[in-house]
Amino acid sequence: MKTKEELQLELQNLKQKHNVVYTIEAPLNDEETEFATLYLSKPTRMVYASVSKLATGSDPLKAVEVCLKSCYIGGDDLTLVPQNDEALMSCEGAVVEMLNKKEAVLKKN
Repeated sequence: MKTKEELQLELQNLKQKHNVVYTIEAPLNDEETEFATLYLSKPTRMVYASVSKLATGSDPLKAVEVCLKSCYIGGDDLTLVPQNDEALMSCEGAVVEMLNKKEAVLKKN
């Protein structure tokens, strides 16, 4: 895993390149003393469509895994999370929040 300094430097570089960078810190143990830090890009329309389809299937965690793998741009090693079921489950809420779309306003003139 990377040091806090390495992660911070990488985040600054990614912000310059991608403008919007999401950070997920997933606990890797029950004591919550070790975390994997993942940097994610804004999901594309294709990612949103595939994740939405998978989320309604028999394995909703597959949707979380696909979203993480598709949007991953840096941070700690991505494999730390999908290999750890609890870490993967802890990312579900963050992924849902990241995928929440903005609502347009319809006005009748």
